[in-house]
Amino acid sequence: MLLAIDIGNTSTVLGVFSGEELVAHFRIHTDRMRMESEYRVILKNLFALEDLPPPKAALLSSVVPPVEREMKEAIEKLFGIKAQVVDAGATGLEVCIDNPKEAGTDRLVNAVGALGYESPTGRYIVVDFGTATTFDLVEAPNRYLGGAITIGPQTAADALAARTAKLPRIDLVPPAQVVGKNTLDALRSGLVLGYAALVEGMVRRFKEEAGEALVIATGGFAETLRDLCPSFDVVDEDLTLKGLLRIHKGQG
Repeated sequence: MLLAIDIGNTSTVLGVFSGEELVAHFRIHTDRMRMESEYRVILKNLFALEDLPPPKAALLSSVVPPVEREMKEAIEKLFGIKAQVVDAGATGLEVCIDNPKEAGTDRLVNAVGALGYESPTGRYIVVDFGTATTFDLVEAPNRYLGGAITIGPQTAADALAARTAKLPRIDLVPPAQVVGKNTLDALRSGLVLGYAALVEGMVRRFKEEAGEALVIATGGFAETLRDLCPSFDVVDEDLTLKGLLRIHKGQG
């Protein structure tokens, strides 16, 4: 049993693997103020909820050091195992950017997860929707070639609502048509359809520069955009967790 945890700026995703099978999947809010004892309670309750046995190993990917520290200590105290935190060296990737230390661990773990898929060209474009949206180029057998970063869709929607007097917060669902007839549909058109256009444009530019590639979308907004982004070959919300499993098994 492997406990795989992806600590992001907004959400923390936890997965429990039995061999290759993901037998449990949880998502909690990332809270920088939570203490180790609180994470112990959360973990204990989540495992009890699914009647899971204690894990034999734990692997963490994190972009939030304070949460990483408290979560790691909670795992070690609760389960009596050593929790490993992934760094660039642990991924087995050749990180081909100006300063390899700048590459986010989550992006590298996604790259390892992507390499678990077959690509006719040996290249992959990974689009991960989170607080930020990232586009990453990966090449078999183990090369991370860089990428692009932009604002995440929910972050953009929240910023728009916070910085304007009359525009409300909305659910990010596709509108019935591009031309909105009211404020809510106009926002949904711009934020959802406009974001889909951004994604399609970026994927096209990546392919023009690097050649054809298998496009894998992950993160909370990927499913919303599935039907709006024909460039997506695969939508896999568990890509990061699968990347952690591959690293644990020495497949990075």
